[in-house]
Amino acid sequence: MVNIRDLPGFENLEGLSVLIVGCGSIGKRHARVLTRLGVADLRACDPLPAQRDAMQAQTPAVKLHDSFDAALRDAPDAVWLCTPPEMHVPMAMQAIRSGAHVFAEKPLSDTLDGIDELSALANAQSKKVMVGLCFRYHDGLRRAKKYLDAGQIGRLVSVRASMGEHLPDVRPDYRNLFSAQSGGAFDLMHDIDLAIWYAGQSVRALHAFSGSYSDIGIAAPDVAEILIDFSDRCVASVHLDFFQRPRRRQIELIGTAGVIIVEFARWDRCTVSTYRGAWQIEEMTTDRDDMFTAEDREFLHAVAENQPITCTIAEARKSLEVVVAAQGEKQ
Repeated sequence: MVNIRDLPGFENLEGLSVLIVGCGSIGKRHARVLTRLGVADLRACDPLPAQRDAMQAQTPAVKLHDSFDAALRDAPDAVWLCTPPEMHVPMAMQAIRSGAHVFAEKPLSDTLDGIDELSALANAQSKKVMVGLCFRYHDGLRRAKKYLDAGQIGRLVSVRASMGEHLPDVRPDYRNLFSAQSGGAFDLMHDIDLAIWYAGQSVRALHAFSGSYSDIGIAAPDVAEILIDFSDRCVASVHLDFFQRPRRRQIELIGTAGVIIVEFARWDRCTVSTYRGAWQIEEMTTDRDDMFTAEDREFLHAVAENQPITCTIAEARKSLEVVVAAQGEKQ
C-alpha cells in the first residue's frame, strides 16, 4: 500500500480532509482507493440513506453527511465529485468557492455551458481541478503511448477504437441509470478521449451516427459510430455500444512504420502487440483499481507540491466537445 505520507511534499497535506460526493459505485471505489493511499480524514455525502449506509459498510471510518451544503460547511480540503455529469460544473464551482480543490469524474459535464467560467474561477482561486480520465493511467494504454511518442511506429496516421459491453450484464439495474436515460453509449467516452490523446492534435471535423438499435430497451443511444478528422493527416474511428457480448475493448494505432494494438476485454489482463517488421506480444497482469490509484495519487501529489496536473479542464473539454458535436449529429 502506498501512503500519501510517502509522497514528496506531504507536509503540506498533514491532516488533509477529502469529501466524496456521491456514494454510488464510483464513489465507493475512490473511497477504497483513497483509504489505501492513507487518507485518514475521509468524508462522503449522498441524499440517499441506502447509498450512505453502503458506503459506511465498505469504509467504516468515513464521516457521512446527508447533503452537499452540509458537507461543504465542514470545510474539506479536496472534493471528489462522483455525481451525474450535469451536476459536475455547478458543484465544482460551489466547492471551489468554499475553498476546496476539485477532482471531477468523467465526463466533466453533459454540455459545454459553464466550462469557461469554471476554469476562470479555479484560476482566480488558485485551486486545482482534475478530471477522471482514468484510462490515461492504464498500464497497457500508457505503454502504447510511450512507444508511440518514441516513434516506434513512425507517424500516427489512424486510430481505431472499439468498445462494447452488454449493459444489462454489467448493471442489472441499468434502466435506472442516468446512462440509460441520457448519454447512453456516449458515456463510454474514454475511447474518444484516448483517440484524441494518442493523436495529440486538434479536431478538424467529425461525423457520427448514433441511436437505439439493439433490443436492450433504452431510450438513449445504445450504439455510436464516430469518425474524427484531425488537423494534420490523422483520422480516428470510434465504435461504442451498450449491447455487445462478449465485452470487448481494443485500440489500434496505425503508423507509417508499424502498428500498436492494445486489447483488454477483462480488467485483470491486457495485451500490447507491436509490429515493426515482426510482432512483439506483451501480456500484462492488471487490476482495475490501479488506474484510479494512479490518478488519485497524482491529484494528491499536485495539491501537495502545487504541481500541474495532467487531466485538466482543457484536456477534458476536448473529448466533451466531440461528444456534444456527435450527439448533435445523431440519426
